[in-house]
Amino acid sequence: MRAAGGVRRADGTGGRRWAAAVHADDGAELPAHIRFLADRIRPAIDHRLQGEARVDAAVTEHVRRVRARLAAEPDLAARISHGRLAVVGARYELTSRRVHEVS
Repeated sequence: MRAAGGVRRADGTGGRRWAAAVHADDGAELPAHIRFLADRIRPAIDHRLQGEARVDAAVTEHVRRVRARLAAEPDLAARISHGRLAVVGARYELTSRRVHEVS
C-alpha cells in the first residue's frame, strides 16, 4: 500500500469483535485457532475496565502493540529510518465500515 509521497505503508488493523472473544473468555477451552489470537490479544486487556470500555481499550492497545512489534522488526525498522516505510495501526469498525488510525 502506498501512502503520501510514495512511502510504502504497512497496516495493522483490529476490529472490536476480535477483542470481544477475549473479553468474553470465561476460562473455557478455546479452539486452537481462536486460542492463538486470544493469547496475543490478552496482554492488551485492561482488567480495571468493564463491558464496552474494556473491549474498546483492548482493541486499541492491541493495535498499538502490533504496530510497535512490526516497527521494531530489523528489516522494517531500517526502511522506516530511511523514510521508505511507515507502519500504521488502524481499527476497522464493522458496523460503520470505517477505518480509524490508531496513534
